[in-house]
Amino acid sequence: MKVFPRRRGAVLVNSALGVALLGAAALAYTVLDDGSGTTAAKAPVRTATVTKGTVLATVSGTGTLASPTDAAQDFTTGGRLTAVKVAVGDQVTKGQVLATVDTTAAQQQVDAAQAALNTASVNLTKARAGVTTTTVQQLPAKANGSSGSSGSSGGGTGGANGTGGTGSRGAGGSSASAPAADPSGQTAPSAQATVPAAPVAVPEPQTTTISTTKVDEAAVAQAEQQLATAQTNLSNAQTALAGTTLTASVDGTVASVAAKAGDTVGATGGGSSTGGTKSTGSSATAPSGFIVLTNPTGMQVTANFSELDSLKLKKGEAATVTLNAQSDSRFNASVLSVSPLPVSGSGGGAAAVQYSATLQISGDTSKLRTGLSATVSVVTGEADNALSLPTSALSGTGSSRTATVVHQDGTTDRVTVEVGVEGDTTVQVLTGLNEGDKVELASTSGSNGFPNGSFPGANGGQGGRNGGGAGAGAGVAGIGGGAAAGGAGAARGGGR
Repeated sequence: MKVFPRRRGAVLVNSALGVALLGAAALAYTVLDDGSGTTAAKAPVRTATVTKGTVLATVSGTGTLASPTDAAQDFTTGGRLTAVKVAVGDQVTKGQVLATVDTTAAQQQVDAAQAALNTASVNLTKARAGVTTTTVQQLPAKANGSSGSSGSSGGGTGGANGTGGTGSRGAGGSSASAPAADPSGQTAPSAQATVPAAPVAVPEPQTTTISTTKVDEAAVAQAEQQLATAQTNLSNAQTALAGTTLTASVDGTVASVAAKAGDTVGATGGGSSTGGTKSTGSSATAPSGFIVLTNPTGMQVTANFSELDSLKLKKGEAATVTLNAQSDSRFNASVLSVSPLPVSGSGGGAAAVQYSATLQISGDTSKLRTGLSATVSVVTGEADNALSLPTSALSGTGSSRTATVVHQDGTTDRVTVEVGVEGDTTVQVLTGLNEGDKVELASTSGSNGFPNGSFPGANGGQGGRNGGGAGAGAGVAGIGGGAAAGGAGAARGGGR
């Protein structure tokens, strides 16, 4: 058959387009087959082995260091500074004199109080002695019966000596003898003897002295009260005098001195304070005063914990303190106390509630300083020589969970596992598994830990690439089809 030149050109074009179309189809098939092959690959089974070891459960918090023996030193008696005996950086011991103020006014108060006490003591002695009153009283006179006795005695004598006569009358203590009778019976005249009466002595009046002492109880009570007041005043004055000398209440290093000799300093009611550094939440506030002493002995750390972690904290639990400024500096510690109140400022708005705990640092703390920031890790649970496996090998929550045991022949069993201490990455196995058992982990096909071994979105990206390849193939095919259609039109034109 005779082929015209124009028709021959159309045939050549169509042949070339056909070859291009076949190549595009082959390319699209290759791309699509690669994507589907990757997707169809089966992910390998990952397992974990049950082993024996130590399971630790910990909670973490952040805080700052503080010393309970940091102390502010202040005068209890103000006045003009006469001497400041220390400087910043000096090492001082308890009882060492740090500074003094003028004692003139304080000494005058002591002298006045001592004089008042002496006066009150004298007044009390007088009040207890009372008032003594002396009176003189005359005793009653005694009766004198000696004369009558003599007269009676004389009369008795006459009666005894006379014959037939009667006794003479005793009167006034004298007697008259009867005339003697002669033998003829007549009475002979006789001379009567008259005895003069003795004078009667008048006795001296007798007197006695009576002393009466009266004590006024009200006056005694008042004097006792005045004495007690005077003693109190003297004690206060002596304390004020002693307060003019400032001494160190603890051993430590002088951190600050607020004034110099010649300056006037005020007095504080409490004097020196040894309450240590105050902590507000996890931040520490150093004490302030005329002189501040620091002492790293017995350093503590106050840290904040989340409300969930704070419920796990108990007094005496072991902890590790790591300095943020020196990550290789670690210290052992133990929990001293956990605050029952939330940290000031937490819990408001969207902020999480936190609670603070104070821990005592053990070991050598001589190089530590108040205010250093630290991270605290507290051991809230520990199981030694216990069966354990990764937490991710178990399903569920609480003390009863499930696991998939993989046997040597590849078969699997679903078992119930009782767990104990749940650590940060591992969990203690109480029952349900034995040492050496292999437990299936979450299915992944790569070492990156994501399902199918690819990052989230990677499969979609692969699909996009596959779709793009398909689209590219379709585009090529379309171009080829268009070219073929053009060639056909050209051929028809040539035919005409």
